[in-house]
Parts: sequence; C-alpha cells; structure tokens
Amino acid sequence: MVYDRLAWQDRFNEPTPDDLRRGLPVPSGRTFDRVRRHLRKIEGVLEDVGWYGPSWCWAVEYRLSARATPFAILIASPFDLQLAMPLEEAFITSLPLKRMKRAIRDGLDLAQDPFDTNWGVWSLAPDGLIDDLKDLVDRRIQHLSAT
Repeated sequence: MVYDRLAWQDRFNEPTPDDLRRGLPVPSGRTFDRVRRHLRKIEGVLEDVGWYGPSWCWAVEYRLSARATPFAILIASPFDLQLAMPLEEAFITSLPLKRMKRAIRDGLDLAQDPFDTNWGVWSLAPDGLIDDLKDLVDRRIQHLSAT
C-alpha cells in the first residue's frame, strides 16, 4: 500500500520550495509566490527549507548571509499559509504599534510575554495583510542590519 503524503508533511523527504508550493490551493499558491518574491529580493538573503516539527512541518527559511537564525519562515500549510518571524523585544518596542493593523499587532503579541515563544505568526489568507507584512519584514531587516 502506498500512502500519498503532502510534501510539507513528509518529514523524511526534504522538499524544495517549489515542491511546497505545488501542495497549496490556487489562491494560497499565488500568495506564496508574491511573498516569496518579496523575501528573495532582499539583499544578501539565503533561501532554504527546514523542518519545524509536526505543527509547521517543512517551511521555507530566509536568512541574511551572516546570521544563523532565519529572519522569517514561510509555512506552506495548504490549510493556513503563514509567515513567522523570530522577534526580540527591542525590535517590537521600536515599532509604531498604534499605527499598525490589529492583525499585525496580534501576531507581534505572540512573540512576547506571557507566551513561551519569540515567534510572531501571521496567517496569509487575507490578502489585505501582505503589504503590511512586507513593511514589517523590511523594518525587521533594517533593525537586523543596525544591530
């Protein structure tokens, strides 16, 4: 018997970003392409794939060449395409939070106390957040470059 498993869930076979994209429904695939295109345009960015456990499975990682930790990952879940970023408090407090959309602030809240993680996470299903997330990513890159 052969089991058909989505590439993003198959822990024992490392997919390519294109393999992950093929497992997405059409609207999510277009969003994946749009976000991926923006992340790949960042100067000095390296794109790779990494395993993030049973919740996030395989994700596309984006690193600046001099850093070991990714500044963002694109979680290619066919059920909920997401962008996640590890964030430190100094970055979050430097943001103009009152001018940001509620959905962006909610994702930032996940990376702070009382939560036990420093990852901010955003669903990419509503297309209205993509431009705001691009701005957040750009601010993140500027912050990382300054530190």
